[in-house]
Amino acid sequence: MTAVGPAGRSAAASSGCSSRVGAAGLPALLAALAACGIGTGAAVQQREAHGIRGPGAGGVRLIVRLARRPIWLLGVAAMVAGYGLQAAALDLGRLALVEPVLATSLIVALLLAALRVRAWPRAGDWLSMLLAAGGVALFLVVASPAGGHSVPTAASWAPLLGGVALLAAGVLWRAPRWPARHGAMGLAGAAGICLGTSDALVKTTLALAGSAHGSVLASFPLPMLVVAGAAGFLLQQHAYRVGELRAALPAASVLEPVTGTLLGLTLFGERLAARDAGSGLLLGLAAAAAVTGVWRLGGTALVAGSPAPGRVSPGPEAGSP
Repeated sequence: MTAVGPAGRSAAASSGCSSRVGAAGLPALLAALAACGIGTGAAVQQREAHGIRGPGAGGVRLIVRLARRPIWLLGVAAMVAGYGLQAAALDLGRLALVEPVLATSLIVALLLAALRVRAWPRAGDWLSMLLAAGGVALFLVVASPAGGHSVPTAASWAPLLGGVALLAAGVLWRAPRWPARHGAMGLAGAAGICLGTSDALVKTTLALAGSAHGSVLASFPLPMLVVAGAAGFLLQQHAYRVGELRAALPAASVLEPVTGTLLGLTLFGERLAARDAGSGLLLGLAAAAAVTGVWRLGGTALVAGSPAPGRVSPGPEAGSP
C-alpha cells in the first residue's frame, strides 16, 4: 500500500476544494445571469406598459397592444431567457445557493428603473430593496421543502384553482377604481399568486408527462397550467400599466415563490427541512422583512426627486401604439 505524504494530502485537499468551488460556481453564475435577465425584462416591460390607457388597454387587449411594440417584445424575450437560466441553475445547484442570487432580480429591475431617470436610490430605498429581496431569499432557504409527491389529485386542485380564478378576476375588475399604488400592488400580488400556482402545476405536468401514460394524464393539469400562467402574465402587465415599477414588481416577486412553497407544503405533502423553533422564528422574520420591504417600496418614491405615488399617470394618448 502506497503511503501518501503531506504534500499529496495537501494537493488532494486543494483539488477537492477547487472541485467544490467549481461545482458551486456554475450554478451561481447561471443564477446571476438569470437575475439580470428577469430584472431587465421586468424593467423594460414596465417602461413600455406604464401609462397606456384608452379602449385598447383593458383585459387581454393590453397584450395585443403591447405586442406591437418591439421594445416590449425584447423585454419579454429577456424575461424568458432569464427563466430558462433559472431552471438550469436550479437543476445544477442547491436551492440554498441559487435562490438568494435569483432574489436580486428585484434589485436589478429597480436599479435599471432608477438609472433610466438618471437618479440614484436613497439609503431608505436600498434598505427596502434588501428587505424585500433578502426576506424572500431567507424564507426559501430556511424552508427548503423536501419529500412529498408530485401529482396531487384533480379534486385537491379544484378548490384552489377556483379561488385563484376568482381572486384574479376580482382584482382585475376592482383595480381601476383604486389609487395607482394600491392598484399596482394588488394586481402584482394577484399575479404572484397565479404564477406561484403555475409553478406548482409545472411540477405536476412534468411528473405526469414522464409517467408511463404521460401523454394521456398530462392533459389534466396542462390546460390549467396555461390558464394560470397566462393570467399571471396578464395581471403583471396591468400592474406595470397602472403603477411605477417600485409598486408593480415587489409584491409579485415575493408572492410567487412563497405561494409555490406553501402549495408544496399543503398540496404536495412536502416537509420543511428544519422544523425547530429557531427555524420557525427565522421564517417569521423573513416573511415580515419581505412584506415590510414590499410595502415601503410601494409607498415611497424610489429615487430622490421622483413623484410621490398617486393615481394612474396620464401616459400616452389612447391612439398611441
